[in-house]
Amino acid sequence: MTVPALATLTEEEKARIRHHFGVPQTYPISDIQLGVPAAAQPMFILERQMNVIPNSAIAIIREDVAKCDTTEAELFQAQRRLKAKSVDSVDLNPDECDQRRAEYRYWVTKLGDDLGAPINAFSAAFRTGGGMPLNIPVMQ
Repeated sequence: MTVPALATLTEEEKARIRHHFGVPQTYPISDIQLGVPAAAQPMFILERQMNVIPNSAIAIIREDVAKCDTTEAELFQAQRRLKAKSVDSVDLNPDECDQRRAEYRYWVTKLGDDLGAPINAFSAAFRTGGGMPLNIPVMQ
């Protein structure tokens, strides 16, 4: 079995991916307490996966990141329209921001699937406003 040639993401690309995954942008060493990752295990999986992307898949990953970037920017632009209910004969969609958030979560999840890394379940961005559910078993 031959090992495929690996692509190299720039540090800026890695920062964008961390941002979309809801991972802190701090130096990873600062998230270790007493030699154990401090509730950041998904971060270490993501860091590893960003370093083992085959050349044949790098375009897919970069396209996913671009879609996340674009959708996030569109959400920001939609927030400016929240003040108006209609403009001339155009009625604005009151659910636009929620729909764009759902679309953004879809693209971030797709990026996670393509990287083989989980999104930070503790990220406030994915917990509020219909965010990603966190399933915790209850012992009875």
